[in-house]
Amino acid sequence: MVITRYLFREIVSILFALSVLLILIYMSHRFMFYLVQAATGLIPAEFILKLLGMKLLSDVMIILPLSFFLAILLALGRLYKDNEITAMAACGMPVPSKTILLLGVLFSLVIASLSLFLAPWAEGQIDKLKREAYSVAELQTISEGQFKEYQNGKGIFYVQSINPETNWMQNVFIQVNLPHKQVIMVAHQAYQEIKEGDLLLILKQGYRYENTYGLLDYVITEFEQHTIQVPTLHTQQNHGENHKAIPTLDLWQREGLAYQAELQWRIALPISVILLAILAVPISRTTPRQGQYAKIFSGILIYLIYQNLLNVGEKWIEKGDVPLWLGIWWVHGLVLVVIFILAYIPVLKLWWLIRQQRQDEQEIKIGNERLQLSQKEIRVGSAKFKVTKGASKK
Repeated sequence: MVITRYLFREIVSILFALSVLLILIYMSHRFMFYLVQAATGLIPAEFILKLLGMKLLSDVMIILPLSFFLAILLALGRLYKDNEITAMAACGMPVPSKTILLLGVLFSLVIASLSLFLAPWAEGQIDKLKREAYSVAELQTISEGQFKEYQNGKGIFYVQSINPETNWMQNVFIQVNLPHKQVIMVAHQAYQEIKEGDLLLILKQGYRYENTYGLLDYVITEFEQHTIQVPTLHTQQNHGENHKAIPTLDLWQREGLAYQAELQWRIALPISVILLAILAVPISRTTPRQGQYAKIFSGILIYLIYQNLLNVGEKWIEKGDVPLWLGIWWVHGLVLVVIFILAYIPVLKLWWLIRQQRQDEQEIKIGNERLQLSQKEIRVGSAKFKVTKGASKK
């Protein structure tokens, strides 16, 4: 129990330090990305911290497994460097693999809660924040007395004046160029509203003119109030459903390949934590001369290969290149094979040394017997020589 608590404390302390470091690196990178978008006018500056926080909740499930894997490597590496593992082995206590496995199972539950529940919720919040941010950005670009173009000429908007206190617009002109017809709307007053992240324009007291291309017929409609959705950058870029934002329970009931790929990806993350914890035990074996940080580079490389293979497996499922029963699980099978090989390398080395030692002992025994036999032959020869010599004398 003392060794278990000692190892647990070492791993948790290193895990906390590495997690903070990697999260700070990640946040600085994402902060610069959102800052560039705010500088170019794509999103308002007040949305940067909100988007950054939600994006961190969405991606932290990828950062924490790396921190946990490296924490085990560093903790065991220090024990090997200070010969504490050697002292434990001399006392008949091997590396506490059960403690590491138990810690991996507990940490996998944390990652499971993130990947199955918290991350999809955060992705949904990110979509809402992006719609609202792009809508607010569109509001800020509207100026009185100027024509504003939408979607490369598909829509044209003009407002004569804007009340700075109420943000109501006076004498609004809108032209929409659809594939088969053209729509023109004029209104005496209008105001904008953001509802569930979508930018809505409410027109008051106006007319709507519809004309099919090539015809002279017009449909004129007088309205008291007319609501239209203003296209924003998010509506232009959003060409499909965000699978990452679908709740896991809803995802479980859907049968499409893309949905099943996303579901297997979410389940694969907590499983990878357990396998990485087991894999860290044989990889962490070092000599005191190699030092504590000898396996950091190899650990990061192994984690990147593991994650890339999971991404490849997910894409193969979406394309239908692999059956669903095989899915993404073949990646975990490869990791299990690597763990089996690395775990049995010391056993094979020990078996080889024992076998060599036994062969050397047999050779030594055979040499002694040959030596004794040769001595007997010499004695017999000398006796014969004496007998022959005596007989000759007789």
